[in-house]
Amino acid sequence: MNKKQPAGKRKTLPGKKRTTTTRRSNRLTRDDMQALATLDRLLEEDRRIEQKYNLPFRSPRQVATTVHCCTHCQKDIALLIFGDFAKDAAGLEAYARLTADLIQRTALPAYVIAPPSNPGDLDGPALLLKVYPSQEESYFITPPEWEELIRMLSDEHCQQQ
Repeated sequence: MNKKQPAGKRKTLPGKKRTTTTRRSNRLTRDDMQALATLDRLLEEDRRIEQKYNLPFRSPRQVATTVHCCTHCQKDIALLIFGDFAKDAAGLEAYARLTADLIQRTALPAYVIAPPSNPGDLDGPALLLKVYPSQEESYFITPPEWEELIRMLSDEHCQQQ
C-alpha cells in the first residue's frame, strides 16, 4: 500500500527530526512586519535617549545602582551608579545626566564608576567620579579603596573619629 502524503507534509525517517522547510517567497509575513516595527520603536527610543542626555555610547537598557549604608547606624549614605559603557570622565558624566532624577530623589552623595581598566581583573582600578552634591575630579579607585571611602563617609555621617 502506497499512500500519498498530503501536500506540505513529508515523512521523516524514524529517529530523525523534521527540519523546517524554506520559504517559497521573499515577501515579509505579518509577523515579520510586526517584529520590524518593534525593532524600529526600540531603536527610535534609544536614539531619543542618546540625544536627550547627550550620551557618548549606546543607550543602556538598565543602569545598575547600589545604595551603601553607614557602617555605624545603617542609614543610607552613598549612591553608587555603575557606568557599564563609560570609558572616561565624559562617559561617567553622561551616566550622571542619565540618572539625574534618581540622584536628586535619593539626595545622597552620588558616585559613578566605570568598569575596571582590565576587564579580566575585577579587583583592578576603575575610574570613579563623584557627581553629587558637587562634582569632583575623576580618579582611579580599587575595591579596597572604595570600602575605605565608605568607612570615612560612615565616620563623617556619625561624627566618629
